[in-house]
Amino acid sequence: MRTHRHAIPVALFALCGALALPTAAQEITKLKGRVVGERCAKTGKIGECYLKWADPMVLYTEDGDQYAIDFGGRNAITQERLDEAFGQEVEVHGWVTGGTRVQMSQLNILRPAAGKEFFKG
Repeated sequence: MRTHRHAIPVALFALCGALALPTAAQEITKLKGRVVGERCAKTGKIGECYLKWADPMVLYTEDGDQYAIDFGGRNAITQERLDEAFGQEVEVHGWVTGGTRVQMSQLNILRPAAGKEFFKG
């Protein structure tokens, strides 16, 4: 029996494409909430989060859900942009993974602080 010399590379290419399909087809999720420190989210101190509690930052949603923030990947936001959004109401577009993590592709600050200090310490 004679095998075609291109059969293996074509099969591998098809397999890679099939494995990547769920990722490519994954829809972007839109969430609203605040970027706060994980400790603030756990203790419920959303509006008055200590700056020293900012690491690691999480997205705390309007529904009370908390998402760890992943960096890297497709169109990811920068740490500087996340720092700018700390304590602010935000709208996030991105991909939720594992039900507890979000990889942000867009971060919009909804109501920037206008002369009001949110943080202590």
